[in-house]
Amino acid sequence: MTTIVPTLWIAVSAAVLVLGVAGWALARRNRGGAAPSSGPAPARTAVPADDPAPVADGEAAPGHAAASVMDVSTLEPERMILQRLCVRACADAATAPGTSPPAIQADAEAAAVEVLARIDAHPRYTPRRPQLLPQLTRAINDPAASAQSIAAILGQDPALAGNLLRIANSAMYRRQAAPIEHLERAVALLGTEGLRRTVMAALLQPVITDDGSVFARCAALLWDHSLLSADIAMRPAPGATRDDLHAVQLLALLHGLGSVVVVQVLRDAWGKRTHDGPQPEALASLLDAWSLRCARSISADWGLSTRVQRALEELAGGDALAPGDLSRAVRTSRALAAGEMDGGGAEASAS
Repeated sequence: MTTIVPTLWIAVSAAVLVLGVAGWALARRNRGGAAPSSGPAPARTAVPADDPAPVADGEAAPGHAAASVMDVSTLEPERMILQRLCVRACADAATAPGTSPPAIQADAEAAAVEVLARIDAHPRYTPRRPQLLPQLTRAINDPAASAQSIAAILGQDPALAGNLLRIANSAMYRRQAAPIEHLERAVALLGTEGLRRTVMAALLQPVITDDGSVFARCAALLWDHSLLSADIAMRPAPGATRDDLHAVQLLALLHGLGSVVVVQVLRDAWGKRTHDGPQPEALASLLDAWSLRCARSISADWGLSTRVQRALEELAGGDALAPGDLSRAVRTSRALAAGEMDGGGAEASAS
């Protein structure tokens, strides 16, 4: 009896050892293989190879949450965004573009470029600095400023108050069926933060005459895109200060103002030579080349901060040369706005 128990114990131990070795060998063999799956593998979210640039001492965090994790090279190129907007404008316009002889169109384009290259010498195209800009900027950036104090500043300019009411009644901001017809009601409905989001857009609203032309439709769409970009820039972002958000909002609106200036120059150049406008591709190319240059001219004429002007220079230098937090945030906001206008939600298209 005493010899059977050790023998049985030895046999059981050997069996366990064999099973353990077999399991280890099987696991080692399958370690590098793909695990079996009952369905397609879930898509992975692309992660940028490089970490976001560190924030310098004393400098605020990026103005948009996505800007801190998205490389501009992953965003849809600016040229493609502009081209889609131009195609839509041409499709909705009363007159088909590009029907004049190529020589006439080339002459009109050359005349427009000549003006754009010296836009500082043509002040009738560039908007004047709004008189209330410094006062409203201080109020917007003051956390203690109330909606009533901001409204009191707005009430000094009837045209500005009217622009605010138009924006408050737009599809972007309107939250009820009944229209907002009085400034006091707009203040009550929008609240302090709502006013902060809309007042700068109302202040910089350009004059766009809708005559059904390609140029009018293009200017309106470009400004709608800029408004949406500015609104996206103002959405709360972890670590972003109020100054950051308003700086990116201002940059997005300046980009739109520069685009409208380009369209106005093109409209006059084409109007003197032909009844139609350029093809969407040519229109997008001119906008891509000159919008930010015009925006830089506006910002310099208005005496805006060095930080804002530097961001515009970075944007004008091209996507690959836009390393700053503000410039990356503007590019991100514009790409996200284009996606939302296309019905694609808040996702930016990859290039």
